[in-house]
Amino acid sequence: MLVRLLILLFFGCACLPIQSCTYRAWYEGLRERQRPECYRNNNNQTEIQRCLDSVDCMTYDRYMEERKRSNNERVEENGTGRSNTR
Repeated sequence: MLVRLLILLFFGCACLPIQSCTYRAWYEGLRERQRPECYRNNNNQTEIQRCLDSVDCMTYDRYMEERKRSNNERVEENGTGRSNTR
């Protein structure tokens, strides 16, 4: 597990000049770190599976779509053409 995390971090750092690659690498790295937590914090197989499903259901692309939609809704609520988030 540690080796996989180090490899993921290495590739994340290698992609620093390319912003989208960096964000994607960090997002995937955080997802990888969450999976063992599902096993560590739960004894019930149903709870473990629910936790794993929640980690796996939100891909980076889906996260970005949800984020964009949320930002657009926030802009519409504020009545401005800009959002305060990135």
